[in-house]
Parts: sequence; C-alpha cells; structure tokens
Amino acid sequence: MLLRILMFVCFFYTNSLLAGSTQPSVAIKDPLVGAGVSNNLKKILDIDQIRREMEAAFRATRKFRVLSRDKATLGALLEEQNFAQSDFAKGDAAATGELNNANYLILPTVTDFKFYRSHKALPNFDSKFKRSDYGRLVISAQMLDTSTGQIVTTFSLKSTFSTAATIVNSKGGRPSSVYFTKMAKSVSGTLATQFVAQVYPMKVIKRSANGTLIINRGADGGLKKGDKLQVFSAGEELIDPDTGESLGSSEEYIGDVVVTRINPKITFVKILKETAPDYMPMTRGSILRRPQ
Repeated sequence: MLLRILMFVCFFYTNSLLAGSTQPSVAIKDPLVGAGVSNNLKKILDIDQIRREMEAAFRATRKFRVLSRDKATLGALLEEQNFAQSDFAKGDAAATGELNNANYLILPTVTDFKFYRSHKALPNFDSKFKRSDYGRLVISAQMLDTSTGQIVTTFSLKSTFSTAATIVNSKGGRPSSVYFTKMAKSVSGTLATQFVAQVYPMKVIKRSANGTLIINRGADGGLKKGDKLQVFSAGEELIDPDTGESLGSSEEYIGDVVVTRINPKITFVKILKETAPDYMPMTRGSILRRPQ
C-alpha cells in the first residue's frame, strides 16, 4: 500500500513539473517614460510598482511562467550563482548563463500620466476650498515573440480616477498614493487579460442540449456575470503567399452570448443571438471575443 502511495505521489509530482514546464514564459521590462510625461510628474511616477503589478497580474492568470527582469533581483541571482561556484557551497544553484529565456517579452511605455489636486475657493468664505483629486495613466505595451523578434501586437491601456469634492481649509499636496496603486493594478489586469486572449483565445469547449455554451475560462479569466461576448466561427488558416507567414485564421461573426455562471475553471454563457444556427452554429471550437 505504501509503495502505491509513493508511486502516485511521484507520478503526480512529475506531471506537475511537466505541466509547469510547458507553460509559456513571459518577461516584463521596466516601463519606459514617453515625452508626453512632464519632468515634474516623472519624479512621482513609480515605474517599479507598475512592473511589479504587471508581474503579479500575469502570475494570477496561472497560465504563464513570469521571469524577472528586475535589475536588483537579477543582481541577487548572479550573486547567488557566484556563491554556488565558490568553495563554500554545494554548487547546486543554476549555473551562470543558464537562466531561462522568455517566450514573450512585454515592452511597456507610459505615454501619458496625470496626478494632481484641484482647489476652488468657496465664495464668501476665507480659507475654505473645494478639493478634488484626479489622475490618468496611459500605457502602450508591445508584445514581442522572442523566437522571431516579431511584434505580435500592441496593447493600449488606460486607467483614470477622480474624487468627489471635499471642503478643506488650505491648498496644496497631491493625491494619495493609493490612487496610483489602483491605476497600476487596473492597467496591469487589463494587460494580462488581453494577453491571455491573444495567446489563448476564449473558445467553446461544449454546447449543451439546452443551448448553453461552456467556454475555457474560469474564475481567473477576467470575466464577470453579465459580460457580453461576440462569437466567431474558426475558419481556415490564412497564409501570406509572399512570405509564407501565418496570418491567423479567418473568422466570421456568428452571434452574441452573455456570461451566466463562472466556475473555478470553466464559464457558462447563454446564447443571445445566433445568426445562422443551421449551417454555422456555435459549437466546440468557436471563438469568443469582447466587443470592440
């Protein structure tokens, strides 16, 4: 009995390792800052936090291995590798030059950033002001396939906030850093969701007898109950006749669905509209996308 348990544990552990190794790997470079950001705002723009939030959002999808490109982290790894090669260590750390390369590289650029506080003097009151805080974070993020150097796509990300006016006795200061964190989390979550859709398109895995569709997204898929999606038929692969490059598959719009239930690993959607149920029905393999 003990032998069977040990064999099962070994089998499960091996499969877990193999499954993990087949996940695509992603590395996120430190965001660049575009010319549209003023020098004053560059001083409070936390680039490290944006990268950390992006890495956290990608890890939360559980579909990618996230490789660090943080200089401090890589420096610590190099220090550990050097220690592993010394006479004091067993030498079982990753050898220098053997860290994994990423399958995909994300190159973010902050193209617009606003983070300010507005004051309006109250009439007939001395030293009384209506204060409101505002912010905007806009990022353009290129997705590169490192095996080809090809720019696969560019994601446009945006998050804003504004607060209700409050009465204060003085002017000055800037918005709380909590609002910047919320904007960084928002654009990072959008990036991860759009990236997953690019690498792993939402697809129908089953159509039940009552017409309900089950799709390959779970609780971590960025969907919520009530979301509406467009459905497309998956056509033949399109090949560029000059370069031989795959341009993706031809797609034809075949209807709309709405999310009704989300389980840990799958999502149920209800058909709202099916354009040609007789000759082009929604079925296994149909592709779902958010409305543009």
